[in-house]
This record gives sequence, C-alpha cells and structure tokens, in this order.
Amino acid sequence: MKRYFLLIITTLMMFSANTARAQMLAVNTDVAMDACLAPSLGVELTMSKKSSLNFNALYGRKILGKDMMILAIQPEWRVYLSGRPMYHHYVGAIGLLTRYDMELGSKLYKGDAFGIGVSFGYVLPITDRLMADFHASVGDVFYRQKEYPKTDNYDAHYTNSEGYATINATGQFIMPLRLGVSIAYILK
Repeated sequence: MKRYFLLIITTLMMFSANTARAQMLAVNTDVAMDACLAPSLGVELTMSKKSSLNFNALYGRKILGKDMMILAIQPEWRVYLSGRPMYHHYVGAIGLLTRYDMELGSKLYKGDAFGIGVSFGYVLPITDRLMADFHASVGDVFYRQKEYPKTDNYDAHYTNSEGYATINATGQFIMPLRLGVSIAYILK
C-alpha cells in the first residue's frame, strides 16, 4: 500500500516539475466529509504556473452515527485551465489509499483499497484568500477485505492454521473517489 502511494506522489511530482515563481500554499477541509462526521484536512501547493499538488486526508469513526471506521489519503495533481493555479476550472489525476471497517446490511467488511482516477472541478474565489472548491472524481478502485456475515464468529471461521485473519474477498470497481465542496484558505 505504501509503495503505491509513493509511486503516485513521485509520478505527480515528475509531471509538474516546472519551476513555480511564486508558490502558493493553501489549507482546506471538505465540507461534505465534515458533515458526515469524517473530518478532513488538505494542503494544496502550486507546482507551476498552471498546476498544483493537493494532498487530502480524512478519518472517521462514527460516520453518520453508524459504527464504521474509514481512514483515507487522496493525493491529487491538478491542471488549471485558466492558466493560473487555484482559480476556476481544473482537471487532474487523483489517487486513493484507504483502510475501512464497516457494517453494511447484514455483513461486516474490513479491509483496504487503492485506486486511481480523473478529477475535475471549479474553484470559486470568495475573498483574496478564501475559496470554495467544487470537485468530483471517478476512478478504478481495487480492494482486498475480510467480508463475513454479522452473525458469524470471524475468529473461528476465517483464520488460517497459524491464527492469522485471512482475506476472503478481492476485486475492483469503478466509483467516485471524491465528491463534494471544500473550503480553502491561502496561507501564502
């Protein structure tokens, strides 16, 4: 999992290796995730005259009041179509690394996933330093998880001879990676 994250960050930095004359740094939070009780914190750094690198992380223990845990990291490389970073329309590439433990219906799921996709959005300036970022992304997600009925005794049925928990479900699907509205503040 860590290797994929390092590969994504290295690739994004190579694509945006142009020198930025005046780097801007902004911090942000995703209002949609905050409302779901999974607080997020992000940092966006300009990499060139038209691109930036955004790094967002979130963690939630009781999302929407339900007993589920999610920890996610979302690096994103953005190219602004206006010719100026952190302003108006952008397209980009986004990655996802996540670990989760949740109950959906009559089943329990515990595992991790990674994915890569495309993103697009619009940054609306509110003041000189405050912005609203409307964003959406879709990508291919690969997962591996322990999946079992809620009434099952997981330890007795899903461990190997050495006592370690086994992964019993893997797969991939196309899904939204990030969808929402962020509020950002430019620090410099």
